[in-house]
Amino acid sequence: MARDYLKGSMFDRPEWQTHVKTNRITTKERVLGHMIGPGLVYFFYSTFLGLRELFYMDILRINEVFGSAYTYLIMTIVTTIIGMATGFFFNHMTEKTVCKAGRFRPYVLIGTWIMAIAGFFVFWTPFASGSALQLVWLYVFNILFTAVGVPLWNFRANVVSTISRNVLERNNVTTIRSAVNVMIAGTIGALGIIGFLYPSVLQHDLTGTSWYITIGISAVIALIFSFVEYFWTRERVTEDNQKVLTDENGDGAINVPFIQQFKNIITDKYFLLAILVLIGSTMYDYLQGGNSRVNMITYILGGNEENGFQFTYLLASMQPMAIGAVVVPILAKKISGRKIMLISSIITLIGIGIAMINPYSFLVAVAGGFVFACGIFAITNMNQIFMQQASDNIEYKYGYRPEGTLAVGIISTIVTAVMTPLNAVYETGLSLNGYVAGAAAQNTAVNNWILFIYYGAYAIFAVIILIVCIFFDIDKKMPEIHTELRARAKKAAEDRGEVYISPEEQDRIEIEKAQAEMEEARIADLKEKCAKKGLDFNTENQKYLDKMAKKAGKAKK
Repeated sequence: MARDYLKGSMFDRPEWQTHVKTNRITTKERVLGHMIGPGLVYFFYSTFLGLRELFYMDILRINEVFGSAYTYLIMTIVTTIIGMATGFFFNHMTEKTVCKAGRFRPYVLIGTWIMAIAGFFVFWTPFASGSALQLVWLYVFNILFTAVGVPLWNFRANVVSTISRNVLERNNVTTIRSAVNVMIAGTIGALGIIGFLYPSVLQHDLTGTSWYITIGISAVIALIFSFVEYFWTRERVTEDNQKVLTDENGDGAINVPFIQQFKNIITDKYFLLAILVLIGSTMYDYLQGGNSRVNMITYILGGNEENGFQFTYLLASMQPMAIGAVVVPILAKKISGRKIMLISSIITLIGIGIAMINPYSFLVAVAGGFVFACGIFAITNMNQIFMQQASDNIEYKYGYRPEGTLAVGIISTIVTAVMTPLNAVYETGLSLNGYVAGAAAQNTAVNNWILFIYYGAYAIFAVIILIVCIFFDIDKKMPEIHTELRARAKKAAEDRGEVYISPEEQDRIEIEKAQAEMEEARIADLKEKCAKKGLDFNTENQKYLDKMAKKAGKAKK
């Protein structure tokens, strides 16, 4: 039998276990584990992505310094090839991981640390510009960041997928995390760093000092708050699933043969649709490039640091994303994610159509940007719901969660590997079309390339989401799926000689316990108050009870 990764490691020790003890997702867990912790880690990631390509093209001038328009593209391809191997191995690890801390949370923590440290050294180097040693340095730390740190950190999506079996609750957490990411990337990243810091400071610093100071500060923040995310999340579904697997085969690891795993997912309609969404999401992320929006505003709309168009465009056209970050999580508690995504994809395409009426007009660009931003939040940040529900269906049909298995890992790694070169296609296209770094204007070919990448990436992804929404009709099956999964958990508990308590019953018990503790504290405080002021406890207590009864009566009306 293959080894069980992390078994007996520090992540099995009591001090490394989650601080979350409740079956239900509490406000404290939402705020610390799914907002503050991951949000400030994402602050580093979004800052890194927003600045890396600008730094490489305009400050380091990597293609010019090393004498080839393909330098950055080749480095990206090499990193991708290595990333394929590491991706396969990491999914083999999670498939065979049996750990009290969960199958994914430890790897997210490890990945964050590797990503933060390597990310800093992607910008800072001790070697002379254009030297062979500098190029080796850039390769090493880009590989560590992209092929090691990011794949491990990306298991955070699997953490969210396993926090609860309640679909609406899980959708709510998914959108909360995405909302925080959008607010951080949009407010701090886009407005603060790209809209203000870049044109006012970074763009003029050819030494690179302010660049790596900015990255260094954000990396330290990520290191600190990675622990907040780790200790305030919990893989409830993993815990239940490992108990069922242990009862069935004596081992909490997934031991389904690879060929069977692969057959299970490629013959499942919903998983194939979820993979199509993964392809679209990865393509969107990589195709746009970190500086396509900056270049669109600067060269297509004539923006620069003097007229403030960078900041104005981002503030005026992208604010609906902040509104969506608030509204969509609320909607996700009440209606299906599929409906939200369907409507959002249509709105996105309408907005792009408006912008393309006259893409060189600032007012038209802002109007179109305002409309497509109303839809883009959901399709770029809520698309994980398809993979989550497809995973529920696989578990229902075959008895194991597919997240982190080797078959899924191979497919997702291949998708990422095929799409990763797109991360450098944008910059390579700029170079091949005659891009001049630091110029006030670019030629027509460069402008057309910028327009195609900026609006085209949004449009292609929106079309993919629209198509998937039409065929992804699993919503009606979810009650049946979760009823069966709970029945299996009950049988596993009974086989272990335990009394099974359903998640709903656990929620009720926990809520009643919390209410009882609050009532005991209220009575103790009231008695202390009455003793100090010479009041009659029964009279004061009755006043409170009457007040609460009156409130409850109004609420029922």
